[in-house]
Amino acid sequence: MWKIGHGDWAKELPGHRDSVTCLAFSSDGKLLASGGFDGLIQVWDITLGSLKCTLEGPGGGIEWVRWHPRGYVVLAGSEDSTAWMWNGDKNVFLNMFSGHSSTVTCGDFTPDGKMVCTSSEDASLRIWNPRNGECVHVVRDHPYHTEGLTC
Repeated sequence: MWKIGHGDWAKELPGHRDSVTCLAFSSDGKLLASGGFDGLIQVWDITLGSLKCTLEGPGGGIEWVRWHPRGYVVLAGSEDSTAWMWNGDKNVFLNMFSGHSSTVTCGDFTPDGKMVCTSSEDASLRIWNPRNGECVHVVRDHPYHTEGLTC
């Protein structure tokens, strides 16, 4: 962690056993989620500069992490073709989204936080109900999306 504007080293945040692939701050800026090739998401308390919890589950490296727009729910996509969701403040698993046939390369909550959208190297986009983990819509075989989606 660095002190912005000073160029000074503030604190090292150790923990991942492999490369860190993505970072995301909670909407209030109090928590930071880091995802790594080790398949872990670590949640850091920025105020204290300490590890709050480690979120586990995916069987592959983490491709991306996102926070719910109004809370401490963390969403992450994995190389194992799944996306996962936890309460990052309380270290509680909430749901897993399974249906893609390749790496889940991107995803996010809708702005109102009521749905989840994921995309994959399998060239599909999926809309999910975050409460029950059910896929409510799939977009695939579209002439504009013939290769993997990346953003």
